[in-house]
Amino acid sequence: MSEFPIVVVAVPESITLYRGCHGVADADLIASMRSDYEVGRPPHPSERRAIALYMAVSMFENGELLQRIALRRPARVGTYVGRFELRPGHGICIADTGSDGHWSVWDLPGQLAGCVVDVIPIDQPLR
Repeated sequence: MSEFPIVVVAVPESITLYRGCHGVADADLIASMRSDYEVGRPPHPSERRAIALYMAVSMFENGELLQRIALRRPARVGTYVGRFELRPGHGICIADTGSDGHWSVWDLPGQLAGCVVDVIPIDQPLR
């Protein structure tokens, strides 16, 4: 039995999550929805616990927490915070992973980018 069980489900009900983005244009948003695996970055140590995490994108329940992380590491996380409304019925898969409020999300980058409802610079208050 794994020390780190991962339960992946299709989004069962609407959920609002936040992810760092590197711009507001459609191409920037789509690029920001690519996993470390897809862009060829080496896996983060936490992604080595289960390779499926390497193929997911990280999102957070708390947008302010993500802003603080992005302010410390804008080149890695992004200079904008995207607010996503993930809804059931679109094949998007999620797993509650990592620290409290951290989610791993799997979907096609273009479809995830289509779930963006707001994009805010990391140094501006979230709406």
